[in-house]
Amino acid sequence: MGLRQDSSKTQEPIVPTPQKQLSIAIVGGGLAGLSLAIGLVQRGIPVQIYEGASEWTDAGAGLVFAKNSMDAMAKISPDIYRAFAKRSSGQGWESKKTTYMDYRDGSTNGDLVTSVICANTGQESVHRTLFAKDLVALLPDGTFHMGKRLTAVDDRPDGGYMLRWADGQSTDADVVFGSDGIKSKCRQLLLGHDSPEATPKFAKEFAYRGMVPMERAVTVLGEEFARNSMVNIGSDCLTTTYPVEKGTLLNLVACRSIDRWEHDEWVVPSSQEAVRKDFAGCGPVMQKVISMMDKPAMWALFDHPECSTFYKGRFALIGDAAHASTPHQGAGCGQAFEDALVLCRLLEDEHVLSAAHVEDALEAYDAIRRPRTLKVVNTSRENGEICMKRGEDIGDDLDKIKDTLDQRFHWIWHEDLDQQVQQAKTKVREISEARQRKGAVK
Repeated sequence: MGLRQDSSKTQEPIVPTPQKQLSIAIVGGGLAGLSLAIGLVQRGIPVQIYEGASEWTDAGAGLVFAKNSMDAMAKISPDIYRAFAKRSSGQGWESKKTTYMDYRDGSTNGDLVTSVICANTGQESVHRTLFAKDLVALLPDGTFHMGKRLTAVDDRPDGGYMLRWADGQSTDADVVFGSDGIKSKCRQLLLGHDSPEATPKFAKEFAYRGMVPMERAVTVLGEEFARNSMVNIGSDCLTTTYPVEKGTLLNLVACRSIDRWEHDEWVVPSSQEAVRKDFAGCGPVMQKVISMMDKPAMWALFDHPECSTFYKGRFALIGDAAHASTPHQGAGCGQAFEDALVLCRLLEDEHVLSAAHVEDALEAYDAIRRPRTLKVVNTSRENGEICMKRGEDIGDDLDKIKDTLDQRFHWIWHEDLDQQVQQAKTKVREISEARQRKGAVK
C-alpha cells in the first residue's frame, strides 16, 4: 500500500524571492544536498551540486520515514513530497496503516511486544537510490554534477571559497554546504583533520543488509511478517524488515553488537555460514530473515555523536556530514530534510540579502538544528541497545522495553516545524541586530 494522502501535506505554492547575488556550492548529491538544492532553486536562489561518485549505487538501499520527515519534504517543496509519494511504500495491511513498526520478541516465534503508532502517517519507506534519481530530475539542467570528488576548500579574500576537485578543476563559491555523507571530507576540512570530532565513531555494532522480491519474502515469512514493518529484538542482535518500491521488495537488515571493528574497510564480504553463526540461538522468525541474505556482507555501523559546530564562516555541514546516525529510530534522513527546510527558509529571509549576510543565517541554523540532531544521533544508539535487550536499567525486561518504545519517538515525529523555522528566523534577526549595535554592519 502506498502513501496515504494527508491534507497537512498540501502546501501553498513557493513564491521565488528576487534573485539574490549568491553563488552556492553543495558538496554531496545525497538526499540532504538534493533537497536543499531543490528548495533553494525554487526560491530563486541558484546552486550547483557536486557528487563525488561517478555513477549511482544501491548502497543503503531502503530508508524509512515518519510524520516529521514527510512534513519537512512538503514544506521544502511540494515537488519533493509528490516524488516521494509516487515511490513510497507503507504498511501492507490496511489495519496497520497508522503503525510505525511492530516490535516482536526475536527469541520466540515473533510474539508481539508492542505496535508503535504514528498517527496520520504510520511509516513510509523508499529505495534510497531511486528516490535520489527522482529528485535530480527536479533540478534545472546543468545543476547536478557527478564524478566531482572534493580535495580542498581554500578561503578567498572576499570571504568566499575555492573548491578544488580530484580531477584538477576548481570552482568558486560564496557559500559552501557539505552534504557529503558520514565520511565527509567537508567535515574534516571544517573541523580540522586532527579534531576528534572530524571522523565518525564506531557504534559497536554491524549489520547485514539485503533486499528480496516480496513474493519470496511472503513464502519465507508469511503474509503479515513480510508485508508490514517489523523489528525482531534479540539478545545483542535484532532484525528489521520493511516493504519498499510499492511493496514489491522487502528490505532486510540484521544487526549484531560487537566491541571492536577489526577491519580497515567498513564493508567486508561474509558468508551464509557466518551469518547463521552470528544469529545462532535466535528465534525462528529471525532465522528466516537471515536465510534470505544470499550474498551477505558485514557493514560496520558508525555515527557522529558529537560536533562543536556545524559551520564556520559561510561553510556549513548538513545531513549525515553533520549528524550521521545509526538506523535504530529511522530518523536520520528525516533530520536531513529538516536541515534543508530551515536553511531554505533562512536564506530566503529578508535579513539575508547577500553573501555577506549568510554567516548570520548559518549561526542561526547551528543554534537551532545542532541540539536536536545530535539528540537524535545519541537516542538512536540508545534505541539500538534497547532493541538488543541491553538498554540501561531495561535489559531484557519486555514490559520495560514496551513502555519505552511506546513513547520514545514522539518528540521526533511531532516537532512543530513551522515553529522551528520561526525560531531560526528570530535568531538570525537577533544576530543581525547585535552586529549592528556593535557597529559591525555587514
